[in-house]
Amino acid sequence: MSSTVARHGAEVTVHPGLDGLDGLAGVLAAQPDSPLVLKVGRRAVAVPAELAAALRQTVLALSHGEAVTLTPHEALLTTQEAAEVLGVSRPTLVRLLESGALPFTKPGTHRRVRLEDVLAYAERQRRLPAPAPRRT
Repeated sequence: MSSTVARHGAEVTVHPGLDGLDGLAGVLAAQPDSPLVLKVGRRAVAVPAELAAALRQTVLALSHGEAVTLTPHEALLTTQEAAEVLGVSRPTLVRLLESGALPFTKPGTHRRVRLEDVLAYAERQRRLPAPAPRRT
């Protein structure tokens, strides 16, 4: 099993296939509340709880064959990237931008959207009540 790591600026994408991943996932799943300790050489350092939770989620996703991308929330996305995060078409995203539903910048001729704003919009949409089914 092999893995690939792609780097684009501060973004890192890890594709599944890391050697020993299933064993690590099994250990983490068997003891979900145990503190994690990172040992480098002779030094051992306790992993902060929030980072440990993120690591557990990452390992679990990779062990299930999912690719994982780590990106700073301050990252600027293209309209295509933002549309992919939201699961909508690029024209739909542009309509959201133009309507003011999502803030954006236009540093030149192209719009850029902060990942943090895209994630906040997705969370707001998730919390909206589901529309009533249409009667025909």
